[in-house]
Parts: sequence; C-alpha cells; structure tokens
Amino acid sequence: MQKAFLVDGSICLGCNTCAMACKNQYHQDKGILWRKVREVGAEDYLIDNNNILPTLVSYQKAPKVSMPIERFYFSLACNHCENPACAAICPVGAHVKDAKTGIVKHDQSVCIGCGGCVKACPFGASKFNEKMGKAEKCSMCWERQADGKTTACVQSCPVGAIAIIDLHDPKYKEYANAAPIGIDYAINAETKPSTRFIHPTMPKEVYRLPKG
Repeated sequence: MQKAFLVDGSICLGCNTCAMACKNQYHQDKGILWRKVREVGAEDYLIDNNNILPTLVSYQKAPKVSMPIERFYFSLACNHCENPACAAICPVGAHVKDAKTGIVKHDQSVCIGCGGCVKACPFGASKFNEKMGKAEKCSMCWERQADGKTTACVQSCPVGAIAIIDLHDPKYKEYANAAPIGIDYAINAETKPSTRFIHPTMPKEVYRLPKG
C-alpha cells in the first residue's frame, strides 16, 4: 500500500481551510504551516493535451500562452515519497516510512534537531521549529487514520478537493502511472513523491476592482 494525497485543482477554492485545520490539529507554532495552498496565475501555465498543467520554470521551460487573468489553487503538504530523503538522511531514525501504509512518519520525541531533513527535502515539507529546536512535518494524520478517521485536511475541505488514495489500488491506476506534476514539484525527483493532482481544464475567473 502507498497512501497518497489526491489534490483536485479543478475544484479547489483556495480558501486555506485545509491548511488551518492542519495547523489547529497539531498546534503548529506561528510561522509554521505543514500544509499550504499555492495560487498560480495564468503566466505559470503551459498547455498539454488540452489541459492546463502547472509547472515551475526552474524544472521545465514552459511556452508562454495567451490567457486572461485567472488563478488556480493547489493544496500541498508532505508528499510521503517512495524514497524519502528525510528518512535517508536522519541519523536517529526520527523519520520512518511505514511499511504497511507508505506514510512517512516523524517522531519528534526522537528528533535531535540537526536540520538535515529540512535541507534534504526537495519540496520543503520538513519545517524547523526554532522554539523547540526540532523538525516537524505532516504525517498524514496517521493517528486519526488509526482511529478510523480521515485526515484533518480532507475532513475540513468544503468542496472535497483533497482525498486519500492508495496508489497500489487498481482503481487508482490512472493516478499511479501519472507523473506527479504540480506546484513546487521536482517532476523527476529521485524521492518519487506520491502526491497526485487532478488538473483544472477550465480556469476560475478572478474579478478585480478597477484601479483608482
């Protein structure tokens, strides 16, 4: 099993409810967010097979396309990679990939605060808590899931833009074989991130007040 976040950019409102639910669930300190909602404008998009796919110019040069002013939103957290860099570099085993679920858990009680995971993660998922002197990150609410509940982000989303899927389940085959393209995503990362995206095909208009 490989549990993964499925983020639906076609319906995400950019409301940040998921990020706040995550923050409240784990009492994250000021300035720390394990989950963030990224807004991407038309200038950041390229066209592929009649879909509009987000990408970072630093990873892939995207041809400019003529589009009106629009915005898309994607909710991002730890990608619970197949080959997590955080687990590989941690000298004390504070990061562990669960063999049963594929979730990359972080045990803060074991963490020595070396900061290696923060530097190693290509997605910036690991955060360093200056107050505690230790690292922290999303562990896909594994405690909640063990109790039969879903994650805080999934439960809080008003439109169902986040789901938990098993990439090894045949019914999710289309996502298991898809390249994990998204905001701040190293497309060919050796860590093999598990997060998958449903990309928007129709933009959401943003209405702006006239200047002056």
